[in-house]
Amino acid sequence: MSILEVNNVTKTYKGRRGGAPIEAVKDFSFTVNGGEIVGFVGPNGAGKSTMLKMITGLAIPTSGQIFIDGHDIAKERVQALSSVGTIIENPDMYLDWTGENNLKYLFDLQNATKASKAERDATIEKVLKLVGLYDRRQDITRKYSLGMKQRLGIAQALLNKPSLLILDEPTNGLDPEGIKEIRDILTHLATTYRMGILVSSHLLSEMQLMCNRFIIIDKGKKVSDMTAEEVGKTAGPVMVLSTDNVALAVGVLSEKFDIKAKIVNGKLEFSSDLPSGEIMKELILSGVTVNELTVKKNSLEDVFIRSTHGRGGMEEIFPDLAQKEEK
Repeated sequence: MSILEVNNVTKTYKGRRGGAPIEAVKDFSFTVNGGEIVGFVGPNGAGKSTMLKMITGLAIPTSGQIFIDGHDIAKERVQALSSVGTIIENPDMYLDWTGENNLKYLFDLQNATKASKAERDATIEKVLKLVGLYDRRQDITRKYSLGMKQRLGIAQALLNKPSLLILDEPTNGLDPEGIKEIRDILTHLATTYRMGILVSSHLLSEMQLMCNRFIIIDKGKKVSDMTAEEVGKTAGPVMVLSTDNVALAVGVLSEKFDIKAKIVNGKLEFSSDLPSGEIMKELILSGVTVNELTVKKNSLEDVFIRSTHGRGGMEEIFPDLAQKEEK
């Protein structure tokens, strides 16, 4: 059974000043399984935040169902949300308190009289060690680096021993070392504790290093759901051609192979399932100087741009400039 199951969820808001209703999320379905890190990506305004709010109980779906650990969040809200840990961008904490005292306070709020002091201390020790902050537990939180604060935020989200962890922009503003620390922690939680993790972020290259599966949302609809392996294979391999005869090469690729190439960083890029040797041979016979022809795997960014049709990209904001770049 999936840890998170979203079934045909729609969220509709009333239009402003009597306008037409707005569907922020439309008939959306997906799952998150134990031991899986799922990347949830989409352009700004695509519906990501609305979906995360519904999963965490901060918004009510207009239709559809959400199950967490088999509990319907609409009918068994307490049981469902007791299995969830979450942080949204910058976690809240008392900066003049130590990291340990922040966790003690939050633990007591969540558990009231349900747990003993010994259980509380054991849980806090465990989560601090999981996020690598045990040796800094007595430091004032104000002195923590941004990366340490993010790790303390993850520790806060782990206090209730969740089976589902939801993170929105967990590496926002971090340096490369801090980003790797967060990635290593999440990978450890998924592989060792079989935790299901749903991560929303705009850092697509980092998401590709971290996640096992990717769900892409655009205009409230699910437009793609694929594994990390499928990302590299989708739409055929991408070839990169370095040549001094760009215009001639574009013509040959179009005429001989019906391939549409685009200019990226001064080189031609195009997708094709044909052998690179066959393409190179035809280019050379047609008088094109081939400096280099390489094959690269598709990146999550490539898939994202194709899935969302480049919405919000340069071609939409500066159409004249985009056309000039292609020439």
